Amino acid sequence: MYTLPDIFLALDQWVARENVRGRTEGTPTHKKCKIRVLGQAALFIAELGLTLTATQDLDAYADYDWAVQQELERLLAKEGMILDPHGHEIWMPRETQYAPVYEGTYVDAFVADPDAVLISKACKARDKNKALIIEYLAKGASERFFELAAKYAVDLGEFV
Repeated sequence: MYTLPDIFLALDQWVARENVRGRTEGTPTHKKCKIRVLGQAALFIAELGLTLTATQDLDAYADYDWAVQQELERLLAKEGMILDPHGHEIWMPRETQYAPVYEGTYVDAFVADPDAVLISKACKARDKNKALIIEYLAKGASERFFELAAKYAVDLGEFV
């Protein structure tokens, strides 16, 4: 997961080359895109010291065009990863904060904050993520996590 900034750099460079080619040939160019990393990948990047199951899926919200998505999928595949085709369907709290992990000319990438990711997991996939939530609570969950849990009616008693 720590290769994601490198993948986003390679994607940014690919878009730049494609845009030069497009301008030279008079074909359409790609617009700047924003990729927001969610789920387990966001937790890996956050390095919370939690026991995380290795995942090869990248869940993301993104506004890129099809060709850029295809190139991202190719770059991820080189690292043994895949872009989850349903990643854009993940529910995240409205209050989710996104920190930059890569800022380029044509690609900006951000990672969802761990509290929002963990609340999403607790709300929408509690059985699958029960051990993870228990571990986070045991290590001392943040006040923000508790506030989000209250707001989204997550019964933390189920996890203790």
